[in-house]
Amino acid sequence: MRVALVNYTYGGASGSGRHVQLLHKGLRREDVEAIAIHRGNSWELRLPRLKSLTFSVGASLRVRGFDLVHVHSPKLLPSLTLADRGVVTVHGGEAEFREKYGAISDAFWLGMRALRGRIGAITTVMKYEAERKGWTWIPNMTDLEAIEEVEPAKESLVLFVGRNDPVKNYRLFKGVVSALKVKHVAFGVERVAPWKEVISYMKSAVCLMITSSWEGMPSVMLEAWASECPVIANRIPAFQPYSDALLLTDSTLHGWVEAFSKLEEVKDRVIRRGREIVEDLDYKRVTKRYLDLYYALA
Repeated sequence: MRVALVNYTYGGASGSGRHVQLLHKGLRREDVEAIAIHRGNSWELRLPRLKSLTFSVGASLRVRGFDLVHVHSPKLLPSLTLADRGVVTVHGGEAEFREKYGAISDAFWLGMRALRGRIGAITTVMKYEAERKGWTWIPNMTDLEAIEEVEPAKESLVLFVGRNDPVKNYRLFKGVVSALKVKHVAFGVERVAPWKEVISYMKSAVCLMITSSWEGMPSVMLEAWASECPVIANRIPAFQPYSDALLLTDSTLHGWVEAFSKLEEVKDRVIRRGREIVEDLDYKRVTKRYLDLYYALA
């Protein structure tokens, strides 16, 4: 089987980019002929409103002859125009997509319907969204072996890991750590660091705070579980299935301060449960779920 994976990012700090990189690695491990098409090896016009569109057009010219084309955002639907069979993965869910792109997001959902003859399946990493929309749920993944090899950092801080985007709500994180007067670092906003350094700080952290107003199934949550770092997060739909592995709170300053005060009494439980869950989310296992889907569509 020949598979083309299409995503604007590949690896790095992007959650979808990390997902695609691990899927690519897993497919090659299974002796699948897979290529990843991303901004590092494809053509685009570097104009804010045209980057995704022109990247998609460029990608569409490279996918002919592949048995299956797997695109990792509705934005990239033009990549499927010359494909025989495709899979679309919606990483953050419809609501986040609409929050980011507003009314223009309607055009992407119309595009999904227009290309339904080519789209064999729509998948999402978000269990809640799969149940709500009738899509196929295939969870996010991480690399347990790579995380195991990283040594802990020599200081223990409260962490934020994410881009400076309204959805990630760095402003709330900053308010919480200021109120608590705790030592902290915000990777991706206050400090840019390689992946291994972020993991090393997770392994020694007081906790990871996920202040996002919307998420799918964030890579940082899986990495924290694998690093045995306790996670405090907003009580949003994506996190409800994992409530026993997280310390959930209302999205208010008071709620967060109160949740942090309870961390010590629940820390061992959430760490243990998170580690149990993430054992099934190693990229080798999740890749096989995608492969089952690919072969069912072939």
